[in-house]
Amino acid sequence: MKIDGFSIETTPGGARKVGSFAALVPQGTRVFVTHLPDGALDDIVRTAARLAGAGMAPVPHIGARHLESRAVLERYLDALRSVGVREALLVGGDRSEPLGPFSGAGDLIEPAAGRFERLYFAGHPEEDRDAALLAKIAAARTAGAEPAIVTQFVFEAEAVLRWEERIAGLGNTAPIRVGLPGVASPGALLKYAKMCGVGRSLRGLWRDGRLLRVAGRWTPSGPIAGLRDAPPSVEGLHFFPFGGFAETAAYLAEARHAPSERRWNQS
Repeated sequence: MKIDGFSIETTPGGARKVGSFAALVPQGTRVFVTHLPDGALDDIVRTAARLAGAGMAPVPHIGARHLESRAVLERYLDALRSVGVREALLVGGDRSEPLGPFSGAGDLIEPAAGRFERLYFAGHPEEDRDAALLAKIAAARTAGAEPAIVTQFVFEAEAVLRWEERIAGLGNTAPIRVGLPGVASPGALLKYAKMCGVGRSLRGLWRDGRLLRVAGRWTPSGPIAGLRDAPPSVEGLHFFPFGGFAETAAYLAEARHAPSERRWNQS
């Protein structure tokens, strides 16, 4: 699995700290923009517009439970389309109770498919959500959009490879982008893993001592190597830069040209 063609995540707040996206990641890079529970939709639209203007491919999250009404959704989708967004990630959202009429990503498929060519859905290799995921993929195709998957972040390649084989056996043909943590401290990894419900692969790292041996910073070199012979359905890697966008982007730039990554601490 090559690092070329990776995608990466940012928040609107994190994007404001980036002086130049074009100086950090290649032209055309898919940059996903998170939809936080209390985040302003205008901030996401402005971030998407800035990314498109910098030659990136913005992929905003659209969180179903964060939207107050159908009218708000329609205005948001139209605003994103007008600034150059052609792909989006549909998610339920980090909110237990919906603000409006939408309870999950499936509720957004029909209106989103009318604006965007590709719709991403979240894959959860360490949870049993396969049937719901495959139903959303089928609904996206029926609505006329290309479906794709971006997974929750994992710490070990084996977990996602087993999951890919499982959903392929259930009939999945949608391309997959494998989510990995970017450069981060062990403390940050533990914090975000707890928040996002990532468990099994992290417990494996903790149990055999690999996380404790990280000298200050984690890098995703281990899982990248483990995905070297991933099947064709895995179209690329997606990075969650918990240690900061610039640091993960610098790591990826060096790793693309120096696969040995000697300058970085190994996980």
